Parts: sequence; C-alpha cells; structure tokens
Amino acid sequence: MTNDGTGPEPLGLCVVANVARVTTHGDGGRELRVGLRHFAPGAKVWIAPPRWDPWDPGVTVVGRHRGNHRRYVAVVVQRRFLEDLRVRGVYSPTLLAKLGGGWNADVAEEFARFWGTPRLETRVEIGGRLRWVPPVLDPPPLELEHEGAVYHLSGSDTGHARYSAQPPPWVRPRRG
Repeated sequence: MTNDGTGPEPLGLCVVANVARVTTHGDGGRELRVGLRHFAPGAKVWIAPPRWDPWDPGVTVVGRHRGNHRRYVAVVVQRRFLEDLRVRGVYSPTLLAKLGGGWNADVAEEFARFWGTPRLETRVEIGGRLRWVPPVLDPPPLELEHEGAVYHLSGSDTGHARYSAQPPPWVRPRRG
C-alpha cells in the first residue's frame, strides 16, 4: 500500500496501447483483418522501451495471447496496428520482467505523444534510389525538404509516402 492508503504503488511505468480493431495487410493495404494474429482486436498491450531506432515502425509489445489468456507473450508488431497510446503503471512483476524494465516517466509521455500521432514511413528518390527519411504526418505534405533539397509527393498508400525531385505532372512550372 502507498502511504496515503489509496492502493499499491506501481512497480514502474509503461506506454500502453490497444490493438486496432481492423488492421490492413498485403499489397496497398487491401487485405483487412480483425486484430492481429497474436492479439485480439482491442487487446491491451504494453510497449517495451525501445532498444533500437525509435523511428523504426516495429515495436516490442507484451500482452496476453489471443489463444492463451493466462500468460504474457512478447511480439514485435508495427506501430500502425496500435491505437490509444497512453502511459500507465505496471503492477505485475511478471509483466515488468517480460518488458525488460519500466520507462522513465518523461520519456514515456514523449513517446506516447510521438507514436500516437499518425505518421507514414517515408522514402525519397535520390539519384534513382529510394532512401528512408524520418516519417511524415498522415496525410503527407505535398512537399518535403530534406538535406536542403525540396521533394514532391509522388505517391502514398497505407503506411507509406514516396517523394521525388520531379514535380508531379499535374503541377505547372511557375513562369518568372
């Protein structure tokens, strides 16, 4: 119990989310599924602190498996399949161990806010090759500035935005 008698003290903090009710898969997001293979739609999952690049669309989550609700499983899922991100206390020592530890409170709030904002994975065509750049907001802006150059939106689909140095054909160049 806490000193004020309101209940148990949390063992740590964690970013928590729910699995999206409907998830899109396949070419262009044409295949719709209910929830994910390992988690039912709306299932509560706890997001482990990132151990690699925070721009990476995949995160490790811990939750109760769709087929066995008694034990926790850790699975890497795409952030786009998660919704309603928030910071909550962790009260289970088993869950905290499966997460690999808790979050710093300020960092958890920042990540919940950052990851909770819809973003698209972004690629820019530079010298005929597609290069990954930091994600853009969803819906994507028509123009993107990267390393001093301006790129134009050349296409977007579920979860991705592509930019090119060439303006789209429907844009007429300005006359001086």
